Amino acid sequence: MSINTDYLKLLAQQMSDFKSNTLGQLGSSKNTFDINSLASGYIASQQVNQVLQGNTVEGIQGLSPLGRNLALPDPESAYKMMSHINELGMQYPAQASRLSDMQSGVNMLLDAAKPLAQIDATADFASVKQQLQRFADQYNSWRMSFDTDVQDPDLLADTQAAHVSRYELEQSIVSPFHGATEGFRGVESLGLSVNPATGIARLDTAKLGEVWAQNPDGVAKTINEMGQHFSRSAELLVEKNNFFAKQQDNLARVIAYMDENKTKLQAEFGLGDPPQPSEQVARAYAEYQRTHGLP
Repeated sequence: MSINTDYLKLLAQQMSDFKSNTLGQLGSSKNTFDINSLASGYIASQQVNQVLQGNTVEGIQGLSPLGRNLALPDPESAYKMMSHINELGMQYPAQASRLSDMQSGVNMLLDAAKPLAQIDATADFASVKQQLQRFADQYNSWRMSFDTDVQDPDLLADTQAAHVSRYELEQSIVSPFHGATEGFRGVESLGLSVNPATGIARLDTAKLGEVWAQNPDGVAKTINEMGQHFSRSAELLVEKNNFFAKQQDNLARVIAYMDENKTKLQAEFGLGDPPQPSEQVARAYAEYQRTHGLP
């Protein structure tokens, strides 16, 4: 039986689409295994073998006891590719889970920032201080919750939505233009600052009390501007068709593609090794399964 090269071309095209239309949008890494190139190599090798052997090469008869497709010219490379796909089959749901948590955190920060836009000079200073401290604490909690994830290439290191959200929200706090018309240079003039190295916010309550006593109206307006700017940035990040939504849509399409085609890919390229995730990836994957009601 001759090799079905049309099928192989179709499969390679599917893998090419999978790589260029989806993986490319998720962010690439110089260490990413080139699925399309390998698939194309298989087609070329098998077509050459078919010509040389006079169309007598047997078709795929199934996998060996070790999970290899011995009908391929390079079963080990195929197996390696499938091992990588198996890893991605756990990594992408884990990324989707952590990104969802991050987006939920942005929504909570939005709720914390909105009251800051309503503060006025008649407010009780203790209440103002409490609201600013609560905002800083929530911001720090959100920031620190994802510090490890955004450095992990298996999670959010290559995820634009994660990095953009952290950058934009930090800039919304530290902008030096807040309170400019009141004679202030951002909320740092009031005692609320962000460490540029760690991204952690700190409120100097003594400094806040000092400037409040001198110019409560100017301080209130400066806080208003920061709260409005932060709220708008958060709204833009989580609105439909923006960073989080687009990234989650891309991930959903990748996950669906891999779920639908896993059996076909394994039949063609071998079982591959089972994934060996880090503790963080395994935990995020389990959360994804739980959230989606999967076993």
